[in-house]
Amino acid sequence: MSQKVSSFNPARSPLQLRSNTQKAKNPSFTGAQSVTEEITSYLPHAKAIKRMESLKWLKGEIGGILITALGTGLVAPIFIGFNPFVKAPKNATKEQKEEQKNTKLYTAMRQPISAVLAIIFQASVQKYIDKGLDAIFNNPELAKYGRVNLDQQNINTETYIKSNIKKQMKKEGNKKPSWFRALFSQDAKEQRVKYTIDFDKRVKAEKDSQIQKVAEGLQKDGYIHVGQRHMDHKSVAELVNKQIEEYITDAKDLQKGADALIPKYLDRADVLIKNENKLNEILAPIVNKGSVTKEEIDILIAQNKDNPNIKTLLEEVLQRPEDLRLHRIKRTLNRIEAIKKSCGGDYSREIYRQKLIARDGVLNDIISKLSELKIKDPKAADANIIKSTIEKIAGVCDFSGLDADKQEILKNTETFGNKIEDLTKKVFKDVTKKYKQLVDNHYKSWNQFTKIGVGVLITLPITCTALNWIYPRFMEIFCPKLAGVKKGQAPQGGDK
Repeated sequence: MSQKVSSFNPARSPLQLRSNTQKAKNPSFTGAQSVTEEITSYLPHAKAIKRMESLKWLKGEIGGILITALGTGLVAPIFIGFNPFVKAPKNATKEQKEEQKNTKLYTAMRQPISAVLAIIFQASVQKYIDKGLDAIFNNPELAKYGRVNLDQQNINTETYIKSNIKKQMKKEGNKKPSWFRALFSQDAKEQRVKYTIDFDKRVKAEKDSQIQKVAEGLQKDGYIHVGQRHMDHKSVAELVNKQIEEYITDAKDLQKGADALIPKYLDRADVLIKNENKLNEILAPIVNKGSVTKEEIDILIAQNKDNPNIKTLLEEVLQRPEDLRLHRIKRTLNRIEAIKKSCGGDYSREIYRQKLIARDGVLNDIISKLSELKIKDPKAADANIIKSTIEKIAGVCDFSGLDADKQEILKNTETFGNKIEDLTKKVFKDVTKKYKQLVDNHYKSWNQFTKIGVGVLITLPITCTALNWIYPRFMEIFCPKLAGVKKGQAPQGGDK
C-alpha cells in the first residue's frame, strides 16, 4: 500500500520523494519501516496508534476467539438479562413476573460460562493444530506426499522456524527469564530484552538463508526446487510475470503525478537557491557540529522571522522527530547542490523543469521494455525461458549504461541499480519471495479449513456437551434461587 506524504518536503528531490513512496508501499523494502514510522510520528494520536500496534496479535485465530468470548461473556448477558421485549403476560401474577425475570437472568448467566469453555476448548487447541500441520508440511519425509504448493520443507513456516530456534537456544542454555522475574529484577529484564533481540535476529537470518538457497537453485537451473520435486514451469512463469508487474508499478510510482508536482518542485528550488547563502550560513555550523537541539532551532526561527521562506524551512525541521532533525538539515543543504548540479552548475528554472519532464521518458522506456519481457504463454514455458527472462529483467533494471542525468532518476531505489550481478541475484530472490507468498497462501487456506473442520466436528460438540453438564450444577451451587432450588434444600451437584 502506498504511503502518501501530505506536505511537500523542500529537502527532497522529486526522485527522492517518489523513491521513499515506492519503498513504503512494499514491506520488503528496507526503507518502508522508517518511512511509515516517520509519517505516523506526525499524526495527532501517534501514541494511541503505537499502543494499538502492540495489540496486533489479536488479529489471529486466538484473538478472534478471545474477542468473541469477551462479547459473549460480558456484553451478551446484559441484553439477555434485561431484554425489554421479553415480558410476562399482561395479567401475570407477581410470582409469574418473578419467574420470568429469573428465567432471563438464568439464561444470561449461561453466557459467561459458555465464553470460558470456548476459551478452554477452542483457543487451547489452536496452537496444537498449528504444531501438527507444521510437523507435517515442514517435514521432508511427510511433506513429499502432499501437493507441491503446500510443501514447506525448503522454506519453512515462520512458526516452525521460531519453534526450532527456541529449541536451539534452549539447548545452548540460553533461556528467556519469565516476565514475573523481570518485574523484580533488572538483570532479568535486561536478559529478556537480549534474548528477544538474539531470537529475532536468528529467526530473520534463518528465513533469509532459506530464501537465498532456493533463489540460488532457481538462478542455477531455472527450477524452484521443493525437496526432490520442483514447482511446475507454468506456476513459476506466472510468478515471474507477477514480479514484472510489480517492477512496472514501481516505475510508474516514480513518475505518477509528475506534471502536477513539477510547479511545486520548481517553486521550492527557487526558494532554496535564492536563500542558498543564508541557509549555508546558519545550517552548515550545525552539520559540522553533528547535533542540533530544539532550543537552537527556536533561536534561528526567531532570528529569521523577517524571512518567511527560511522561517518556514526551520519550522518544518522542528516538526520532525528529534532524531531526524539533523538529517533533515543535511538533506536541505545537499538538495541545493543537487539542484545546481542538475542544471550544469548554475540554476535555471527552465533547465530544471526540462530535467524533471525528461524523467518520464526514461521511465516510459523502462516500463515498455519490462512489459515486453512478460512470458506470453506460461503453459509453454520451460526452465531456460524462465531463467533467461529473469536475467533480461535484471538487464532492464540496470541503469549503469545510461548517462549521468538519467541515472539520477533511478538512483536510491530498491528496484533499479547499476550493478548487474547484484540486480540479477535480487530479481531471482524477488521471484523466490513470490513463490513463498504463494505457498504461504495455500498453507493458510489449508490451515483455516482444518481449524474449521476441527471446530465443527470436535471442539464445538465437546464445548456444548461440557456446557450442558457444567452449567446447571454451577448454578445450583452459586445461584440456587435462579436454578430453581427450593429454599432450605441442599444444592445438588455432580453425578447422582
